[in-house]
Amino acid sequence: MDEADELFGIAEVSAWIGLAPDTLRYFERQGIVPSPRRDNAGRRQYTTADVELIRMLVHLRETGMPLADIAQFTGADDKSTDPAGFRLELLTAHRRRVESRREELDQALEVISRKITDYSDRVINAPSFLDRPDCSIAFNVQGEGPLLFLVGAPVGRAGFAALALELAGRFRVVTHDPRGIGESRTVEGMAAPTPEVLAEDLAALVDRFTGGPAQFVGTSGGAVTLLELARQHPDLIGRAVLHEPPLVSLLNDADLTDRAAQAFAVAQTDPQRAAQEFLDFSGAGHYTGADQVPPPHMALPELPAPELDKNRYFLGRMAGPTVFYVPDIEATRRVSVALCAGALSHHQMARRSTEALADQLGLPLIEMPGNHVGASAEPAEFARAVSALLKS
Repeated sequence: MDEADELFGIAEVSAWIGLAPDTLRYFERQGIVPSPRRDNAGRRQYTTADVELIRMLVHLRETGMPLADIAQFTGADDKSTDPAGFRLELLTAHRRRVESRREELDQALEVISRKITDYSDRVINAPSFLDRPDCSIAFNVQGEGPLLFLVGAPVGRAGFAALALELAGRFRVVTHDPRGIGESRTVEGMAAPTPEVLAEDLAALVDRFTGGPAQFVGTSGGAVTLLELARQHPDLIGRAVLHEPPLVSLLNDADLTDRAAQAFAVAQTDPQRAAQEFLDFSGAGHYTGADQVPPPHMALPELPAPELDKNRYFLGRMAGPTVFYVPDIEATRRVSVALCAGALSHHQMARRSTEALADQLGLPLIEMPGNHVGASAEPAEFARAVSALLKS
């Protein structure tokens, strides 16, 4: 008997597949798994093909395919004139469901990861503070090696915690909470968090450590802060990696400009609506390859009160000056920069603007792991990729 003709009992199949014999029998009665042949004593005898089909059906069940669809898949040979085509339709529809669930789960995972890093940071890394005329900037330092600043807006220390840990083996990593974010302390009359003001804060933080040039990784609004730092203080930049600066100003897109302005205009009074509109026009958070576009709308859950307050500040005060910022191209050319975008950010606003910036600067666009939030969602992969672009 060759391998293809080898037969197995239900106990063997149960152990391999990870389903109890009673579960296999139940699925067989429901038509979800095929009925195997029987020996003279009535015992089930499974072929290798039976086992492989059952294994695949279990995977489909684990990914949430309805049992009725699995039963249709199993019985396609008996009920369809084109079983292969019918199964293709079932799998294609199921893949769409899985992709939708993946985006929802990825967003939930991102929120959970932020909370884990936030609480870990509070427990393990009490911040130091840099006093500014109208606020105090919370910052942390870890690792040994060349000085490296991770810069975000609104992302602060918590959002960079996992990436900083990955990079601390090669760099002395500094993370900070931009004014109005995290544990940075504000005072009455604090200046608005424009790229110009945030760049001055960053320059003061760099001066706290060195009077010379340093290395930087800026993501999203943090990349815009670094563009302004290049204009104000080019002498401070030894090397800057800019990941997806979301510059609507570089896109000749009147509709996108209007949608962004409308979202920011309602942020103070209706931050839930502003967050929804920001997600819809930016496409950020979705995973889109070169042949995919972000969905035009995916409903956000109701945000809790603390998240609403954060969005009042971020979307109401910080995001507008950031996305409408116009970079000084000649100043940027005078410093060493690398422009990066997520390999799964295609056709999203921030990647489009980074492509436009790369064209103006005559620089290549370097693809990075993940999407717009790759630095926090895939810190190990992102750290490996960004290390290759820095001087260690």
